[in-house]
Amino acid sequence: MDTNNHKGHRKRMREDFEKGGFKTWQKHKVLEYLLYNVIPVADTNDIAHNLIKECGGFVNVFHTSKKRLMSIDGVGEKTADYICSLGEFIQYYNTEKYNTDVFVLNSETSENYLCNLFDGKSRECCYMICLDPKNRIINQEMLFEGSFESVELDVAKVLRSAVKSDASQVVFTHNHPSGILKPSNADLVTTQALEHTLFFAGIKMLDHIIVADGKCMSILPYLKGSGMNAKINREIKKNNKR
Repeated sequence: MDTNNHKGHRKRMREDFEKGGFKTWQKHKVLEYLLYNVIPVADTNDIAHNLIKECGGFVNVFHTSKKRLMSIDGVGEKTADYICSLGEFIQYYNTEKYNTDVFVLNSETSENYLCNLFDGKSRECCYMICLDPKNRIINQEMLFEGSFESVELDVAKVLRSAVKSDASQVVFTHNHPSGILKPSNADLVTTQALEHTLFFAGIKMLDHIIVADGKCMSILPYLKGSGMNAKINREIKKNNKR
């Protein structure tokens, strides 16, 4: 694209944006337009296509490391810094938008809060949310990053942390990056062990919630409704005897 045509293209893009924003735009066009802010002259269309292809999708562009971005054709350090800052801004904006002082199970606000917690996480993470008697959030702590299959959760350490936060109630939540919204056997066993330990300390476990692909699933009702409690209790007792 020659210089005059390129300038005309950018002008038309800006006019289109002023008329209706990004609503009807394709993903590569949105990214092309955003890159105008950091690439003042060069054609950003090809760069936008490269970014989406190499990062595995439009959303992933904003969760990709600076080093990886700079390995993509047409992306220099300044552009990589800009894209990373946009990703951080999106995360900050969503945190503020979905921030809640009171956690209410199965509410849209709380589900949005949990989904945002795992936004951009490519590995499995587990959080404990500590609440007071009125369901107000006291503290939020990441317990581990890995998976229940590969990481042995230190239940005693979790209990100490909940007591230290003076929690009356807690909610556990972890993500399934695979997108499969179904608890594994390790999820169920760990949930039961946590509930038992916290119960004897006078702390109520409200739920353990799986987040996958923007959706939430409660483990406790599943656990109790599936009739697996007795089986898991036997497994916990057997492990405790070792």
